[in-house]
Amino acid sequence: METRVKIYCITDEICCLIKKVLSKHNIFSKCENYTELSATKSIGEIVSECKSSADIVILDQELNKEFKQRMVMTLNHLTFICLPSLKDNDLPDVPENVYQISEPFKLSEFEEVLVKIVNKKTL
Repeated sequence: METRVKIYCITDEICCLIKKVLSKHNIFSKCENYTELSATKSIGEIVSECKSSADIVILDQELNKEFKQRMVMTLNHLTFICLPSLKDNDLPDVPENVYQISEPFKLSEFEEVLVKIVNKKTL
């Protein structure tokens, strides 16, 4: 089964960097610019659409706090990677399906976490 990754970010630059790593591992991904998306859809609609279209969700640090919390709490069957890492007050109790990337953001650390998640999902 192919791993599907959905990336929610504010800027296209971070998305491009992440997509390079994903393509290196032949992982299908889709970027969603949260600013553009939230202009036409509610948080509930975005969360609902993500439910069946991703296995792994990548959340940028700059995203709306309520959005991040709703994604993680509602879609607890998915795996999340948070860039670089969510502030403690964004997710007070970090579930085990959430992987946090430390500050400063390093592509090598992201890639290591990604490979670990994908290998775990294929077992």
